[in-house]
Amino acid sequence: MERRVDIYVPDTVEGLQEKGEVDIPVLYLIHGINGYEGSWTELGHAAELLEEAIAAGLCRPMILVMPDCNKWPYKERPCHKKLWKSVLRYPRISHEHDLEIAVSDLIDMIDSTYHVSSCAVAGLSDGARIAANIANYRPDRIHEVGLFCPVVYKAQLPKDSSLHYSIYIGKQDFLRPNGKRFHRRMNKRNFPHQYIELNGKHNWATWQECLKQFIRDL
Repeated sequence: MERRVDIYVPDTVEGLQEKGEVDIPVLYLIHGINGYEGSWTELGHAAELLEEAIAAGLCRPMILVMPDCNKWPYKERPCHKKLWKSVLRYPRISHEHDLEIAVSDLIDMIDSTYHVSSCAVAGLSDGARIAANIANYRPDRIHEVGLFCPVVYKAQLPKDSSLHYSIYIGKQDFLRPNGKRFHRRMNKRNFPHQYIELNGKHNWATWQECLKQFIRDL
């Protein structure tokens, strides 16, 4: 299955890369259910938020890589108006495409294209589950993991103690219990992480705030 990806390289990064003097961090952003490679740029305004943070000196220049991690081939994707049908069909095809392998190949491609110093991955909602799976699949490259209003379970617990997690959840988010449960499981196993509650619901306004905080800590 072919997959598309959006890659955002700030001008400041291009200047540093041309000099060949500095290695640049890369952040992989995973969308939620029924999303696509443009979700983070068009709905999450990820590029604008990154540029604002760089200009304010709040984060390092970095490259954003936003792959299409939708379970369905393009022609078979249900529209957003029928999202409830997507949710009902989702478990049946959850293992149809191996997203961990696809993003792992993408990581190797980005490493060979740019001077990469470190890699982080973050995902929202069900994309947080995918992000955690990717981190467990490539702990040799991924060291920081951001879970934004996550849908995560025991299977997504770290398999490597070197992974550091940041869990963000909106106080009015209906998935708040899931995030808190995962936080308690992390505490029980002494996995390094931080748990942060924000004012917000399960929407893009909250996920944008999650991203703002996460990139400042990278």
